[in-house]
Amino acid sequence: MLARFNRILPGCAIIVLLSPLLVPAARAATATVSVPLYLDYPLLRHLVAAQLFDFPATSREILDDPTGCSRILVSEPRIDGQRDSLRVIAAVEARLGVAAFGACRELLNWQGEAGFLGRPVIRAGARSIALAPQDTWLIGADGKKIESGVLWEAGHASLESLFAGLVLDLSPYIDSFGAFLPDVLPHRSKEQLQSMLDSLRLAEIAVAPAGLDVAIEFAVEELERSPQQAAALSERELQEVEQKWQMMDALLVGAVKHYAAATRLQDLRDTLFDILIDSRYRLRDALTEPAQRSDDAVRRWFIESWQRLAPVARSVALEQPGQEHLLWFSVLTATDALYALDQLGPGIGLDISSNGLRHLARLINAHSGDDWLRYSEDVDPQLRQLLEQQLESTPSESPPEPAAPEPAALRLNFSFFARAHAASPADRLNRWVPAKKELGAYLPVIAELLEETAAQVSAEHQLDQRYADIYRDLVLTTAWQESCWRQYTVIEQRIEPLRSSSGDTGLMQINERVWRGFYDIQKLRWDINYNVRAGAEVLLNYLVKYAVRKGEHRQTGGLSNLARASYSAYNGGPGQVARYRRSGVPSAQRKVDALFWDKYQQVERGNKLNVVACLDGAASGASLAAASARPVASPATIQAADKQSAPISPGRTAGAADTASRWLLAQPAQHFTLQLATFSTRDAASNFIRQQALPTSVYVYARRQGQSIQYLVLHGSYPSRAAADPDKRHYASLQPWLRQFVDLH
Repeated sequence: MLARFNRILPGCAIIVLLSPLLVPAARAATATVSVPLYLDYPLLRHLVAAQLFDFPATSREILDDPTGCSRILVSEPRIDGQRDSLRVIAAVEARLGVAAFGACRELLNWQGEAGFLGRPVIRAGARSIALAPQDTWLIGADGKKIESGVLWEAGHASLESLFAGLVLDLSPYIDSFGAFLPDVLPHRSKEQLQSMLDSLRLAEIAVAPAGLDVAIEFAVEELERSPQQAAALSERELQEVEQKWQMMDALLVGAVKHYAAATRLQDLRDTLFDILIDSRYRLRDALTEPAQRSDDAVRRWFIESWQRLAPVARSVALEQPGQEHLLWFSVLTATDALYALDQLGPGIGLDISSNGLRHLARLINAHSGDDWLRYSEDVDPQLRQLLEQQLESTPSESPPEPAAPEPAALRLNFSFFARAHAASPADRLNRWVPAKKELGAYLPVIAELLEETAAQVSAEHQLDQRYADIYRDLVLTTAWQESCWRQYTVIEQRIEPLRSSSGDTGLMQINERVWRGFYDIQKLRWDINYNVRAGAEVLLNYLVKYAVRKGEHRQTGGLSNLARASYSAYNGGPGQVARYRRSGVPSAQRKVDALFWDKYQQVERGNKLNVVACLDGAASGASLAAASARPVASPATIQAADKQSAPISPGRTAGAADTASRWLLAQPAQHFTLQLATFSTRDAASNFIRQQALPTSVYVYARRQGQSIQYLVLHGSYPSRAAADPDKRHYASLQPWLRQFVDLH
């Protein structure tokens, strides 16, 4: 039975999940549920040291000599397995002497090791474990076993008595676990509950390569199966479902903060952060499924999150003094029980109630109150500290092609939160929902905001220059992919933040559920600068902590993989960093990664303003409540921006520019043209025309936007949208923008 334990999370402390064994009863259908208690050797050593030795010094005097002339000191126990027994090895220092005439005459001064072999057995009452002695020995410094002589006679019996006195009393552990069960199996009578609690016992024990496998069993009566209720949930039921997942998320946050504060190991804190963020992504996905009375998706998310958290909690527990650490394992057994009960199906009636969540909170921290279950959108200082500690600990990563002298690596010593900064021209973007005719003024300002933010974040956090261009293009492309460079939209003549059904917000579509506690939710919605800064910081974290650290740039595809991997994590969570190159990925996710890669290549080639292809459609509907719906950008600002869009003659290329300008101004204002691409240099536009083998009827039109010049590649003049459709389909791969000449005039 114990051989069916499944190990999860290799490389970490191991959690054992035992598949439940269904045993039919004579009168009523019952299930015997077997829940693992896995005592690994570091934990067993801790228990031996705490119970048998002067803890934490881990030494003990075992020879009682009233004269003080003789002493045997045993210290530093180690424990492992040998076949079906546990072997304890300890260091020994012995000094034997005799008292004569008020003084001690030394007979022996010896150093070596003592060994004890004991077979673990479940004691009467099935609530504790003892070691039945199998063998005891001494080994000298020369490696030879001592089984006779004065030292053997003096120490043998005391050693065996010492180790045979070890008793692992699991009663508090079992009682704590038993008190939890009624809170998750509520549809039972008092008699049924009492019968279940009376059945709790240690059922099996086995010595395994990594520790001691113990099974706690109890019998639970199955409920009569009722027809599945297909009716839609009422408003009250929907509120209860929402309250439950919010309490679950709050409890997970409380546990992560508690364990992070209890450990001295930064690696464990890093892992806790990873688990929390990845779990939040999974919650986001679970909440996209239709709510049901059984809330299967959310319950499954909660149980799976604890399966990932449990090994870290186990490692943290080993750092705790005395017997306190063993009580920490009650919550691990409780969540393993949830897994086992969930596997039995709906007939068991598993329901993780509010009381059950409160009980779990108390198992983690006896002093926790309802605050642990309070769902708040406020920024949490402890989460911020956890994140800052993680980023400060990020190790250096050498660039893929080191040069001499090697540049500073990815030194991250930053806060993960948007900082206050001086007002910039982009401040006028707040609450600006551009009408179609405003896109020419709107897009360059958005591009400036994204590029400025990427430059600030990479400079502040000393991102190696070899990654700077990748990071900048990553920020621009992510904003294109996520929102078409939009922070706001218009709903019933009101400006509202752009939000998705899964809780993604603003231009960078920061998920409010994933980053709850790390960022200010209201600022993410209403402050475009804050939203962009938050997204840029999240992307930098994924780039450095995940894509670079995991060596994605060493996969086929090279440095560009860093952008693709970072976006896969941004979209799907830290565990999805390699999604873009894996086989067997769901088609919807594969399409998302392909669309990002297509946009990234356009941005990399200098075609960042091709984003207009998706913005054009978004801006055309209902005139977006017109410019009057945008109080921040005044009519004077719009007029000034329009004036800056007049044609120019850029120096020595004045002839070509004049030709394009004359052609453009000669077209009827209400006719349409196809804008095939936009570039920051005329050479780039010319190269594009050659690469695409475009016809001679294509014009490169130069226009000023702010302090920069854009080169628009235009093709054709069409009296109507329908007339332009054949050419628009022909150039579909370039994502052409159908524009009226009045906008360009």
